[in-house]
Amino acid sequence: MWRLAMSDEIAIKTNREQWLRDFKELLAVNSVRDNDHADIRQPYGPGPKAALDKLLSFATRDGFQKIGIIDNRAGYIEIGPSNAEKTVGILIHVDVVPVDQELWHYEPFAGTVVGNRLYGRGSDDMKGSDMLSYYTLKLLKDQAATFKNKVRLIIGSDEENDWQDMAAYFAAEGRPELGFSPDGDFIVENAEKGIAHLDLLSNADIDDPSKTQLISFHAGKASNIVPGVAKAFIKNADFKQSYQLFQSFLQVTDLTGELKAADDGLQITLNGFSTHGSTPDEGKNAATYLAVFLLNFDFDENATHWLTFLAKILHNDYFAEQLGIGVTTKEMGKTTLNAGILDWQINQTAKINLNLRYPIGFDEHQAASMIEKRFPWITVNVQDDGLKPHLVSAQDPVVSQLLLIYKQVMGQATHLNVSAGASFGRLMPRGVCFGTRFIGQESTAHQIDEYFHLDNYEPAMKILIKSIQALANLD
Repeated sequence: MWRLAMSDEIAIKTNREQWLRDFKELLAVNSVRDNDHADIRQPYGPGPKAALDKLLSFATRDGFQKIGIIDNRAGYIEIGPSNAEKTVGILIHVDVVPVDQELWHYEPFAGTVVGNRLYGRGSDDMKGSDMLSYYTLKLLKDQAATFKNKVRLIIGSDEENDWQDMAAYFAAEGRPELGFSPDGDFIVENAEKGIAHLDLLSNADIDDPSKTQLISFHAGKASNIVPGVAKAFIKNADFKQSYQLFQSFLQVTDLTGELKAADDGLQITLNGFSTHGSTPDEGKNAATYLAVFLLNFDFDENATHWLTFLAKILHNDYFAEQLGIGVTTKEMGKTTLNAGILDWQINQTAKINLNLRYPIGFDEHQAASMIEKRFPWITVNVQDDGLKPHLVSAQDPVVSQLLLIYKQVMGQATHLNVSAGASFGRLMPRGVCFGTRFIGQESTAHQIDEYFHLDNYEPAMKILIKSIQALANLD
């Protein structure tokens, strides 16, 4: 099996403790987007900017000569010849998704080590990869003058939202032609599905006050997360009967929750299981499960329409087949669907935000038209985020080199993969997603008690060092 130079082997081992300290510092920054406190100095709120500053401060401390920040939205750390024609982009992000803190068993922003796991929001997605990538550049810094291409670690701070961080960076610095984003597994994801967000709007006016009333229903904090908690407030329902029905429902579904009397009505909270929106089949959507329970009651027509749509159409519809927009292609497989944010407030406009991940040959406007035709009481607004399907040829040297390097380092092959997720790798013409979780390891991205596998440090560093060396010398 291939081995690193002895100096690199030693450096990996001697840097581990400092890497872990820095990793914990980065995890301690609550870098969830906060629009309420955003301004020109911190366009996504104080947390994402603080995390960006934290990572760049490590580079200043460690003597990197070329460091930059773009519009307070993105940053970069560069090694290699500054006059090189090509730039290899290693694209990462320091922002994280929101937290259902009441469901966590560890403090989400403390960096708690238990055994070989480091717990914290963002540890798996993707601050662990951030720190591995940064330390790879740190170890390569002194030898990078011999590279054919320069290498930039490009750091975003709004990947979990609308990617305007990368738009600002590319406008100022240009777009790298090749590279990867270490935002997943050590498989070469050379194909990524298109991603769209559809707002399904409908009437929440009360039309029969004598029936059970759905006063409010709320679930979800981000479109790309399976909702872990859903809450509803209803009126004109008997408490005792409702309580018994709810307890039976919890037993059948193996979920947890609470039903209690409040303000002349019933407050219902249901806990599902949150996971990444690209893999909704691995979670339990609290919103659609709650809708299933609420169909036990006799609501008026508008509420019944809405709840039936959630419970009969969207519930467990991971591939958009019940919704009628499921598409399968040879190149990219099936469409993926997540109902990420749901909001009903009586006498207002109800909204369901769908996170749609679709293959080549389909698009969000086709999906919107099909939904409106099948469900005429729904109006669909399309959020145009520009994330079209992305495919890099298996014959491209970027792809073949990464496959080869993994086999050299690990002594066994990895493989190509089509991803329903969205990595910054898709933003480069010859960009892929590669690393840093190993095949067979559980992904806890966007979940409660998210964690990083600390045993990954040494093998991942070896793969990243060899990978960046290879891409830095590609034609």
